[in-house]
Amino acid sequence: MTLDPRQQEIYDAWCREQAALGAVPPRTAFDPIAFPRALSTLVLVERVEDDALCFRLVGTDMVEAWGGDFTGRRLDEIMEGEYHGFIRGLFDECIARRGPIFSHSRFQWDKGRALDTRRLMLPFRRDAESEDIAFILVSQVFDHGKRGPTQPIVQAGKGFEIVELEREHLSETPRS
Repeated sequence: MTLDPRQQEIYDAWCREQAALGAVPPRTAFDPIAFPRALSTLVLVERVEDDALCFRLVGTDMVEAWGGDFTGRRLDEIMEGEYHGFIRGLFDECIARRGPIFSHSRFQWDKGRALDTRRLMLPFRRDAESEDIAFILVSQVFDHGKRGPTQPIVQAGKGFEIVELEREHLSETPRS
């Protein structure tokens, strides 16, 4: 696993909070402004009614890569098919494990281009009294011009054990 330095900074901060509390940190333990280098990579997702996932913060790197700002929209409104299933599965695993998830995979653009992407997903409780995982913070970085693995590389939990996922191989269309 290779975290981007911006992801490493956020992961280290999450781990310090988790160790100090002995539990998953509450959302109030994280202020995105405290991580100015990482801010453009961040996505904050909230679990809302019917267990839907709603984007509350979308960093500029994501807006640029996706071609639009999805702040205020639900995951199921902006993704569909196998890709939605893969991304929703990562969120669900982060929630169920109550721990970090790292994913390195090929991101397929709607324009037929592909690039490497690395996601760090960190769970947060709604508040200090709640045990419910209500927020997932994602730091997603894109490696333009690099070729990703043919299968997703996903690591989870403390120490990042390997988790095998099934996924369709994406085309190897070079970036123009």
